[in-house]
Amino acid sequence: MTALIALATTIGLALTLLTATAAPAAAADLLSQGKPVTSSSTENTSTPASAAVDGNTGTRWSSTFSDPQWLTVDLGATATISQVVLRWEAAYARSFRIQTSDNGTSWTTIHSTTTSTGGAQTLDVNGSGRYIRLYGTQRGTAYGYSLWEFQVYGSGEGTPPGSGIPDPTTVSLEATNGPLTTATYTVPSPSGYGSGTVTYPTASGSYPGIVLMPGYQGTQQNLQWLAPRLASWGFVVINVGTNTLTDDPESRGRQITAAGTQLLALGDAPGNPLSGKLNGTLGATGHSMGGGGVMAALRDDSRFRAGVPTAPYHPNGNFSGVTEPTFFLTCQSDAVAHGDRYAVPWYTSMSQAEKLYIEVPGDHLCPMTGYGNKAKQGKWMVSFFSLWLRADTRFSPFLCGPARDADKNDTSLVTRWMDTCQF
Repeated sequence: MTALIALATTIGLALTLLTATAAPAAAADLLSQGKPVTSSSTENTSTPASAAVDGNTGTRWSSTFSDPQWLTVDLGATATISQVVLRWEAAYARSFRIQTSDNGTSWTTIHSTTTSTGGAQTLDVNGSGRYIRLYGTQRGTAYGYSLWEFQVYGSGEGTPPGSGIPDPTTVSLEATNGPLTTATYTVPSPSGYGSGTVTYPTASGSYPGIVLMPGYQGTQQNLQWLAPRLASWGFVVINVGTNTLTDDPESRGRQITAAGTQLLALGDAPGNPLSGKLNGTLGATGHSMGGGGVMAALRDDSRFRAGVPTAPYHPNGNFSGVTEPTFFLTCQSDAVAHGDRYAVPWYTSMSQAEKLYIEVPGDHLCPMTGYGNKAKQGKWMVSFFSLWLRADTRFSPFLCGPARDADKNDTSLVTRWMDTCQF
């Protein structure tokens, strides 16, 4: 009996020591919430792709009623992925794959099923990549694919979202060009818009795309100053000429969408300088009617994840449903499209979006090439797009922190500043 008690005591002590010294299992982080997301389609404007990663189980993404369909999340950095949670609405996928990618174009399947029954599904997986997508091949109902939430869990591997881009400073952001060497490419056969000149980083890697749209009677010259500045900070920028010089804002929104579509197609096609350069994420900026077109693109096309309308004009625009991050740049003495008439009411109505509003001295032309303070305007736009298209939080302080205060509080530079900080 004494021997048995001694043995039990020894075993108990050993178990206690094992328990005390064993490392706890690493907790997986939720990586997908609030990250840039794109989809093959959306059923309507009330069911955007972003609703699947907003953390709200009362909002959802839904696709059109056809196969196949996909939803892709840009995690912003390479990550080890250990679990995916799908919270389906009634319209679910019977057959689907979960896939990862380092570049947004070549995919590896880490989970596949042909017998899904929908509902809430927790999938234990083993994979890595910056991009992760749900790829549905067979619907479970006559409707499309619909997700309340698409949640991706795992751990980051330390690859910064701006890989190859040095830490930004006020001096570097206010310089005419950023750290990357760029080149230009003329789109040979524009589809759905008048003309296109693409400025892109020559370094290897894939980048977000940005569409530039001019204003009434405007040409590519309107925003020519901005294309190399953005591209040299890690964007592929298409500067667009319109179908006609008198296109209205809605038409310009459709042309922004068309230019974005062709830009992504060029990135997917071999044999041109843009092949492999696009990561699938899009943004847009435009002046005057082009700014109104940016708002229309954000409202109508879920592929556009952020927008910068400058001196925007759209006499009949209702953009209360826009949920993507939006930066309004307006001009204090603008007699054509004063912020109080257009941008401020839109800003106020967009209750679900992250927003920035900066009014600067000048007339309606202040955002155009040759006008206004391009060092400051460029710094703000590069920072905004880097934060919201590339999830690069190194740029956040220039919009929403101590580094912005010198600009915000300088009344000779900024006549009105509003934001939804902290972001």
